[in-house]
Amino acid sequence: MSGIRVASGHLFFFYAYDAGFEIALEEARALCEASDSPGIAGLRPAPAHLQYRPRPLTVPAGSVPVTVSGKTFRFDATVKIFDFGALSVTLTLPLEDLPLDVYAEIALSLASESGVEKSAREEARRLFERIRPAVARPMFADLVEDYCVWHVGGFSPGLTGTEALARLPREIARLLTLERGELSEAAVADIVRTPIRYFDNDLFLAEWNAAFVYDPKFQDTAEVLEFLNIQVLELRFFDRLLHEAIEGVSEVLRPRRRLFHILHDPYEAPLRKLSGIRTDISLIRERIYNALKLVGDAYLARVYEEARRKVGAEKHEGTVRDQLAALTDIYTVLNNQAQAARAETLELIIILLIAFEIVMSFLRW
Repeated sequence: MSGIRVASGHLFFFYAYDAGFEIALEEARALCEASDSPGIAGLRPAPAHLQYRPRPLTVPAGSVPVTVSGKTFRFDATVKIFDFGALSVTLTLPLEDLPLDVYAEIALSLASESGVEKSAREEARRLFERIRPAVARPMFADLVEDYCVWHVGGFSPGLTGTEALARLPREIARLLTLERGELSEAAVADIVRTPIRYFDNDLFLAEWNAAFVYDPKFQDTAEVLEFLNIQVLELRFFDRLLHEAIEGVSEVLRPRRRLFHILHDPYEAPLRKLSGIRTDISLIRERIYNALKLVGDAYLARVYEEARRKVGAEKHEGTVRDQLAALTDIYTVLNNQAQAARAETLELIIILLIAFEIVMSFLRW
């Protein structure tokens, strides 16, 4: 390849799962002997308030073996518990003193291996069963959101961030896109055209499913990318929940003017369900977006916004907003129909009472 070696680095695999509506962290702590996550370490100058609120819990999961092409890799596994009902599994593989092409081959092989996600899911489900009593409305969803982070702490010979980008654009582009083939010059230029740098010896680039981090102070960057992965998972979960809710009320919107509905409001149950879904999603969204603030850290904010743009979080948010608006419209229609049905029922009762009085007057006469 280029004769350049990776002196030190890590491969990070983030997997996010939805476990329920809410997790009582203090109760979960007692059930699984978890500790507070350190959060943002503040490796660069930043306000002290840049932390999780509340801090998630971290549970070490030990060593997780994954076999690819007959070779077994042992990952360091940890699981984070978030109060808004999410579990995040991080599988970390430390690497050192490897040719860059070997580093890239290991990364791409593991990224395409389904056994990595399977191992992460097993760890998440095992922890979920332990903390189930602390989970409100427990349900381990089948959805998963994953993201890869290829970290290089140092090259041999040493390179600045600018030199690494100038000498290794194809290698970095392949890592970002998880592609094994030869990318065109235009594709490579487009993939690496928005790098983020802070010091002379660092470099950050992101794509929709992976990020390249050349930085000896990588912990905060990895933390931000892990949290972004959780946000995307929750947006996808909201999308599914709203879609199912909208599909489920199509039958209710049909006219229901039948005599046996006089004493039964057919709109009461769907209205209550739609109202509950809107309230739940609003509460969870607020918790997610207030859990980690990056306003005071220019570098991490840029990292977050660039990665967020590349993973398509804005598109997911737009879909959720549109579906929430559609759900609100449906709720309004149902509520209007319910009010009309109640008014008609009241009118019918009045007519019946008048008719009853007329009949009784004739009988008395």
